[in-house]
Amino acid sequence: MAERVLVVDDEEDYRIIARDVLRAEGYEVELAPDGEAGLAAVRASPPDLVLVDWMMPKLDGEGFCRRLREDPRARALPVLMLTVKQTADEELEALHFGVDDFITKPFKPAELLARVRAALRRAAEPRA
Repeated sequence: MAERVLVVDDEEDYRIIARDVLRAEGYEVELAPDGEAGLAAVRASPPDLVLVDWMMPKLDGEGFCRRLREDPRARALPVLMLTVKQTADEELEALHFGVDDFITKPFKPAELLARVRAALRRAAEPRA
């Protein structure tokens, strides 16, 4: 069974690019246009990993991650943040609210795939 990735981004171009790159590698991909729709998708059928944009209307990436981490069923779900933000302070802030890794926009397909694979590999490792 293919691993499932949820892509949450208000920019349709990034959703489509991420979907196409991931599907070409055999992942099942679901798309959500904002954080509220993303949370609803996670609650309906939790994916194996979430790619979420930081800056979105309705519910941004920070709010999405904070609410996701409050849900015991989704607390350990790997979350990669898509962002144009690049300062160390901003990345540290995101780690505090539940992000596992970052992908800077515009992203390279090879980097997207490498970071998704690494996050899924870490998530599959047995806990000590």
